[in-house]
Amino acid sequence: MNKPGISDSVRNFIGFAGRQGGGMGYAWFVVAMTAIIAFGVFQSSAAEAQSSAGTASGTLTINGKGIPLKYSYAMAQPNTFDAAKNDLAILLTEKPLAEEALSGMGDLRDATRKQQGWAFFKINSEGKPIYELIDHPSTKEGKYGQIQMSGFTHASFVPRSMGKDRVEGSFATSKPEDFMGYKYEIKAEFSTPLLKAKLPEPLPDAKTGKTLPLDGGEPGKVYKAHRQAIKDKDIAALRQTAPDALGKDRSDSDLEKMLDFMNTIAPGAPKITRGYVKGDRAVLYVEGFLEGKKQYGTVELAAKGKTWYIVNESWSNTPPKK
Repeated sequence: MNKPGISDSVRNFIGFAGRQGGGMGYAWFVVAMTAIIAFGVFQSSAAEAQSSAGTASGTLTINGKGIPLKYSYAMAQPNTFDAAKNDLAILLTEKPLAEEALSGMGDLRDATRKQQGWAFFKINSEGKPIYELIDHPSTKEGKYGQIQMSGFTHASFVPRSMGKDRVEGSFATSKPEDFMGYKYEIKAEFSTPLLKAKLPEPLPDAKTGKTLPLDGGEPGKVYKAHRQAIKDKDIAALRQTAPDALGKDRSDSDLEKMLDFMNTIAPGAPKITRGYVKGDRAVLYVEGFLEGKKQYGTVELAAKGKTWYIVNESWSNTPPKK
């Protein structure tokens, strides 16, 4: 049985192409995405917040309880695992975001930290929906707090208009979906301005930084402590190893649910394979296994004084670029 959020990417790419039905078609969408990518993610001091909200019309339903989706946001942003590629991130919300929530944003998902009642999607440059995250009052009562799908989505995506400044389309499930203990449905249309993400500073590498010891040095010690805190469900320790990534506004109960989910989907016994440091930034590349398949992780760390902490940890079934 597959763990929640883990899926074979090739199989789900075929599934996406087959779901396009009478829409504008996969080939058209790839051309449109190419145009968006050509326009690009650009270096800026902040993502433009003014007039950033678009409209949405539809409903997100969990276990028979529906909430309206009225607002939409979109951002062209770097792919989590390959910064040379860009994704289209789309967020549909019940209530509007505070404009300051989009300031300096490099990942549209970060704008949801203080928001409740929303659906977040990522679509890669090949037109494949690769990520879906659902927040709903009913999920707050469950074990994990949110519904996450990585490598696939239950909702199909139909693009309608894809331009360098604006995107329009719809998301819909064909029937109620049973997933992670919830019965989930969504049907919503959207039209929204396209924001451009702030580009992150490149991670240190062999050319720009110093190679860390095989065990990762001090950043490696912090990462191992972080993984142990996840395994032990030690919230106090976790707040020390990843204070910014977790969000100071998250309650202990929210973190408990997050830990349950992280322990479900995280590869076991990750091993550090290499790492680099430059000033107060470091990166570790790690490997682990999930359901017998090798997974590849990228862990970004930062330092305040002599104290290192986790900024971001991402996993993929594809090795990172050397």
